[in-house]
Amino acid sequence: MSGANDKPAAIRVEGLWKRYGLPLGPVVHQALDRARQMVGVAPAHKELPWALQEIAFEVRSGETLGIIGRNGSGKSTLLKVLAGVTPPTRGTVEIIGSIFPMIELNAGIHMELTGRENIRLLAAVLGISSQRLRETMPKIEAFCELGEWLDRPVRMYSSGMLVRLGFAVGAHIDADILLMDEVMAVGDLSFYNKCVAYLEALREEGKCTLFVSHNMHRVRRMCDRVLLIDKGVPLFLGDTEEGLERYEEIIRNCRDTGSEGAHRNFDYFGVTLERAVYLRADGSPAEPCQQGEDVTLDLTLSVARPLAKPTFNIVLENMETVAVLWETHSPPDLKPGVHHLRVTWRDLRLKAGVYVTRVGIVAGSMDMKGFRASDCARLTMAGDALLRGILKPQVTIEHDVSDLPEAL
Repeated sequence: MSGANDKPAAIRVEGLWKRYGLPLGPVVHQALDRARQMVGVAPAHKELPWALQEIAFEVRSGETLGIIGRNGSGKSTLLKVLAGVTPPTRGTVEIIGSIFPMIELNAGIHMELTGRENIRLLAAVLGISSQRLRETMPKIEAFCELGEWLDRPVRMYSSGMLVRLGFAVGAHIDADILLMDEVMAVGDLSFYNKCVAYLEALREEGKCTLFVSHNMHRVRRMCDRVLLIDKGVPLFLGDTEEGLERYEEIIRNCRDTGSEGAHRNFDYFGVTLERAVYLRADGSPAEPCQQGEDVTLDLTLSVARPLAKPTFNIVLENMETVAVLWETHSPPDLKPGVHHLRVTWRDLRLKAGVYVTRVGIVAGSMDMKGFRASDCARLTMAGDALLRGILKPQVTIEHDVSDLPEAL
């Protein structure tokens, strides 16, 4: 972000290591190991793995840092350490200013109290004066848009309503630092856009935000930089686009090493996927595919028993697991035998990247049972991966200019 280096630091982390365990765990295990050694038995204790290793970064006022990585990589643990929920095992964490953690939807919320009572409770815990709360309460009520639900017990709220309540409080308590852990993954689009607009305004006011998310679109839109963590180890700190590219490479590698046989996820119909391959119009493998080509997904399936009124679902997902194409096919029935299915997309212009194919079959009301083949084929689209959106259609933009009318 332009000028970010001139602003004061809000968070400093140096040499942070974190390992979970009971406070007296090491002492007890050391005593047991000594006792085993005295009787000639090898020590049995193995140290617990590190949740975080050698984490170091600095976030300045007015900056939004995205924290990305696979599940179990340590992202939420890092936020909990920063929030003071759990202490670091090694290293230092310096927080300059007030902090509001939005780590869990129901953190600090009493389910038997009403939304309004919970606002007062959170304000008291955060040290907000009664006068300040009276001034801020109308803004919180308007922002969360809960209406009469504010006077009902929170145990009656949906997860989306909890997000509205928690975010409305966090956005208006005037904290210097916001910690957000996937809380915006729940809720409707209009409220999400309102939250993003408000966060952008807070950033202009010099507020600092740490944002954990698996949604790369949201990270790309909201974050100035990203910290990529994998298995507790920091792999990258810097430009958002470069960090997202490295994260997608990790995801691709994980799917490559774990995709063998992955298309046999489940089968209740006696269906086996024998072949799934992408082809160009001339029948050659589409690897990679150029934007604007005709591409055919060629499928071969073995069907062991009759299936009435089936529906095929053929889905292309990007590396963020977003379905970018979804086709359906409903033949009258499937007879036992070998079936060839060819799905052709004309003038395909997806954004450059790797796309994963999912093929499923359902029948009648059996929505949860059927046949599914996940990650059964991949399509690589060549081109500029930094383009926004998911499609690159042929577009014509006309721009005309005329003189301003003369003043009367």
